[in-house]
Amino acid sequence: MNTQPPKLWALAAMVTLMLARAGGALGQQAESAMSGGQVSAAKSALCSAIASKFPNPAAAGPSALSDPSVLSTAASSFAGSTHMPLPSATDMIKNYATQHASDILGSCAASSATSGITSKIPGSGSLPTIPKLP
Repeated sequence: MNTQPPKLWALAAMVTLMLARAGGALGQQAESAMSGGQVSAAKSALCSAIASKFPNPAAAGPSALSDPSVLSTAASSFAGSTHMPLPSATDMIKNYATQHASDILGSCAASSATSGITSKIPGSGSLPTIPKLP
């Protein structure tokens, strides 16, 4: 009786399993990598979602980035601005929020602190506006 074929099948199954695992890990790494435009869109979507949920976005803590309604609102906005399917956008937003929480919250705090300042200065309506930085 020849025992070679079962050994080859076992070896082939092990190689296939290893490649499948490696491919899954590579796919997760690719999903977490975002372009500069996507990072800007993600920050904007998250800051907007936080501002709509919390009365004082500058005081919102890290828990704001794990709030399901914030993540849902941000993912929907991010999907629309990047023309991405909602499930992919949701995964990217969640991963980005988890990995870059302090950067996002700092950006949101800076954005909310500077918004509306010129509207309180008399005659500022005729001044040129400065674009917001991401």
